[in-house]
Amino acid sequence: MPSELDPRFLLSVLLRRFPVFLLTAVVIFSGFAAAAVLIPASYTSSAKILVESQQIPTALVQSTVTSQATERLRVIQQRLLTRDNLLEIAAEYNVFRDRRDMSPSEIVDEMRRQSSFKADGLSSGRRGETAMAMVFTVSFTASNGSVAARVAGEYMTRILEDNLKLRTARAADTYEFFEQETQRLGGELTAIEAEIVDFKRANRDTLPETLDFRTNQLQRAQQQLQLLDREVANLQERRKNLLQILDNPASLADAERPLTDSERIKKEMARELELRSALLSEQHPEIRALRTRIAALDEAIEQERADLEQQLSDSSSQLVEDELSRVRQQIEEVDTRLSQIADETTQLERQEASLQRSIGETPNTQMALTALQRNYGNLQQQYTDARSKLAVSATGEQLELKQQAERFEVIDEATVPDAPTKPNRVMILLLGIGAGGGGGLALIIVLEFLNKAIRRPSDIINTLDMQPLAVIPYIYTDDELRRRIRAKWSMIVLGVGGAILALVLLHTYYLPLDMIARKVMVATQLDALLELVRSRLKF
Repeated sequence: MPSELDPRFLLSVLLRRFPVFLLTAVVIFSGFAAAAVLIPASYTSSAKILVESQQIPTALVQSTVTSQATERLRVIQQRLLTRDNLLEIAAEYNVFRDRRDMSPSEIVDEMRRQSSFKADGLSSGRRGETAMAMVFTVSFTASNGSVAARVAGEYMTRILEDNLKLRTARAADTYEFFEQETQRLGGELTAIEAEIVDFKRANRDTLPETLDFRTNQLQRAQQQLQLLDREVANLQERRKNLLQILDNPASLADAERPLTDSERIKKEMARELELRSALLSEQHPEIRALRTRIAALDEAIEQERADLEQQLSDSSSQLVEDELSRVRQQIEEVDTRLSQIADETTQLERQEASLQRSIGETPNTQMALTALQRNYGNLQQQYTDARSKLAVSATGEQLELKQQAERFEVIDEATVPDAPTKPNRVMILLLGIGAGGGGGLALIIVLEFLNKAIRRPSDIINTLDMQPLAVIPYIYTDDELRRRIRAKWSMIVLGVGGAILALVLLHTYYLPLDMIARKVMVATQLDALLELVRSRLKF
């Protein structure tokens, strides 16, 4: 082809090569049309599930299922797309009835490829706000629209059932866990309570709560020992004096009037009162009792003195003998009292040693008891927390059983699609038209580049470097004219046939022609123009 671009020459080339162009375009378009017809139709059916939030305010009742809806949906999706489930669904709904030779693995792979799951968040539309709800779309693609709708519906049903089972199972597991935890902690509390009781029983003499009482007992025992020591010293002194009287009876004759029993008792009580007053207060019961007894003895002493003066008139020998007998009796009384004091001292010393030992062991007992009580307190706190969580989990379980927590609601059922989603036959036909035209033009360009024949005066000038004197056009023979006429009619027939084929394909696989015409008229507003013309003609 020459480099000069002459529009008339290009038009003549196009007209001359038009049969080639038309044949190429028809062949390519026919291939695309065949593909549009032969490619099996695929129908997609979808169902939409709305994830609703909890109906009761979470400030009042907390659900025990805290996992996010997206996480649960992923878990449910993985469970749904297991091999056994997919094979069961494919067999139940006869998804691949036209492909009986498929192996189970191929069926599973194809089912997963044809299944689609998509989650979209919903919000109020305000900037910065997170999604408050979510819509989950389940889709399935099959060669039959009814099968696609039934499988998508089965997916939706299983998702709803699995979600309900998953939530109720988690709520039940949570309740069962805290119930077992409460029972376990209750048993441990009972065991440690029994251990504390046994420990206190085994160490009752060294318990810290009785430390003050034992300390007071120790002080009282030490005070009593001091009093007994002083009383022993006084009794020993008195016994010494009484023994001296027995060794020298003659001194009784010259002695002044002997003391009466009441006077001796009063003297002893006065001495005891003096000793106890050094240790006890005036309001102490023992001090007050001694003073009361001394006051009573004063009255008895007056009476005894009167009786003694009456007896002094008897013989002095009889008086001495009686007095010696009384001295011996007093010595016996002193010895008896000394023996009693020795027994009391031994008992008090044992008590003092026992109290000192128990007081010394009290810190160790307190440490062990504190450890037991600390463990008991920790277990008590854990038990209280477990009981509280058990109540919350029981409420959460009821919330799930009554479906008042977060739930899935179907907002769009899976329906049988009206038209296939794949392939887009109109787009394939349009691509066929474009590819056919482009292929025809490309073939013409290639043929012209390969054709070196001279068809214009400019070709002679460019080739021979000579200026022609005149140009004689090509003279066709009768046979050539007949062939040209047949070629034109063939092109007309092919063009009309291709147009009719395109219209038939559009009418059959896309939309009826009347609906296409109506849409074109609406899009171009021809219907409004026709209505306007009709109204004017009637006018």
